[in-house]
Amino acid sequence: MNSSQLDRLDSIASEARNGIGDRVGVLSTGERLYVALAANRLDLMPDYTIAQALARLDDGDIDELITRWRYA
Repeated sequence: MNSSQLDRLDSIASEARNGIGDRVGVLSTGERLYVALAANRLDLMPDYTIAQALARLDDGDIDELITRWRYA
């Protein structure tokens, strides 16, 4: 994903982290997994384990996830 896509997902993840998940339903599977991992909301990805979610994302997106959310 590009930087603007990740910025949008980070905004959604911030909302989801605060219990507001109404924008999650319209995301693709990969986007939803990114948001769920970033927000630490495993309930947003009930059909996936953490390992499966990480395997579904590409390496660049995983690197960005770690960089952007490491200290959140």
